[in-house]
Amino acid sequence: MDNDNLTQKSLADRLLTVRGLLLLLLAITILFVATYALAWFNAYNLARGYLADADAAFENGEYVNALTGYEAFDEDAGARVFHGGYSQVVNIWRHRDARPVPSEVETARARINDIINTHMTIDEAERYIQRSIGDVNPYTGIIFVRLGELYEAEGDLDDARDIYEEALELFPRDLQALARAQANLTRLDALEAEAESTEPDAESTAEAEDEGEGE
Repeated sequence: MDNDNLTQKSLADRLLTVRGLLLLLLAITILFVATYALAWFNAYNLARGYLADADAAFENGEYVNALTGYEAFDEDAGARVFHGGYSQVVNIWRHRDARPVPSEVETARARINDIINTHMTIDEAERYIQRSIGDVNPYTGIIFVRLGELYEAEGDLDDARDIYEEALELFPRDLQALARAQANLTRLDALEAEAESTEPDAESTAEAEDEGEGE
């Protein structure tokens, strides 16, 4: 009988221990979920604020500010305050563990693409590149290539080619910039080859002129 009582007591103690461990595990899980939810909510609010700042700059035609963010003096705060850009919205959710990713991130990415490929001017591209010197920035390479495309659109093919070639050296790990720069160089080569093939040979032209004068 005493052995049975000891066995039952030992079993009860083990059950209590297991129950205590399960409760502890549940408490830790709840604490982790609550902490992550709070961090996610704070990040979401920050991203929404930055997106609003970027949208305001975009609507005012301040495309570089909309892309990178900017500082401005705030009279209420009595100090310079940072206003976020679309790149900050994307950066907040860049980590692979930052889930779920809100729809605002896709909106920011679409605006970044629109700014780079539609709205950016030569001056703005050069200003952005100057601002990005020394910083780790995922858009510098593609904007550098875009600067070459803008020069090309202005008819400055030599500077455009120089920029495309420099991009291959400056951004060896930026696969998007590399592919775009190489595609542009290939296209320029084809255009130049076509132009050379259609240009009249100087010697043939001179002979034709001589024949015309002889007649």
